[in-house]
Amino acid sequence: MIWNLSLAGLAALSAFVMGYALNQGTTCAVLAVRQVLEDRRPTMLLGLGLAAATAGLVWLPLSWAGLVALTPDRAVGGGLIAGAVLLGAGAVLNRACLLGSISRIGDGRFSYLGLPAGLFAGFVLADALGAQASASRTNLLGHPSEISALILIGFGVAVWLGWAILRSLGDRTGDDRWSGRVAMTVLGVAGALLFAAAPGWTLADAIRLAAPQGAMPLMSATSLGLLMFALLCAGAVASGLRRRSFAPRPPRPVPFVRSLAGGVVMALGASMIPGGNDSLLLSALPSATLGGVTAYGVMTATIIALLWAGGAIRAARTIPA
Repeated sequence: MIWNLSLAGLAALSAFVMGYALNQGTTCAVLAVRQVLEDRRPTMLLGLGLAAATAGLVWLPLSWAGLVALTPDRAVGGGLIAGAVLLGAGAVLNRACLLGSISRIGDGRFSYLGLPAGLFAGFVLADALGAQASASRTNLLGHPSEISALILIGFGVAVWLGWAILRSLGDRTGDDRWSGRVAMTVLGVAGALLFAAAPGWTLADAIRLAAPQGAMPLMSATSLGLLMFALLCAGAVASGLRRRSFAPRPPRPVPFVRSLAGGVVMALGASMIPGGNDSLLLSALPSATLGGVTAYGVMTATIIALLWAGGAIRAARTIPA
């Protein structure tokens, strides 16, 4: 009982801190790609890598101690790749990934609250279409070995390089705001601890369990995910208030529908991976799974391609006839 209460407290604290870090770092895969394409600055993209590597430094030792189980690997095939493409397309349509939506809610942009409803509709549609994830395989890195030790060292080197490169690119602490490298390091630690204390906590997981018919016995898992989502949003809002960026904006029809539609597409993708970019970044990548690395890479490439194509179309329209 005491152990369960301790895990619940760790999960709640980790969720709040993670939400705070998300908003401090304005974390979002779509925004990171946009920064590269428009500003030629890779700081946010590097920050996401820093967060994943930091989480890996937490995940592997905990798994070696027998306290957590590493994320199972998924076979790389057409289904996983298609799911990653849909996840990236849904993020572009929503104009924010799953983590980015929480960050923006922290600034008072409540149109992104259309995302949960879209996820629910998307998972119902995925069930109707019979969308399924590829077969899972046991992750062999959960025990000390030469390979897992090398991967742990690699995570450590990646964190060191991430800090050094971001510092050289001018990443600095501002008034009432953490530096990007601090925010992403805290995100990695808090995210790893949240997955360790409450597996299946993500909003996508919670809604996935609630969507099928007859899922009432799993209501406790759904409630957990929704509670964690609320704590994440609370942490993000606390950061927004601290940064003075929080300005409540009621949902507007067009952005709300866009978020709703993006959620539908992301849910279809998450059904085939499985999981959203939050579980990929803070669980699958830190567990060094080939399926996770492939899915995150394809998702990012999709975001790059769609944003580049959108920019090219807009540029063409501005050229005089």
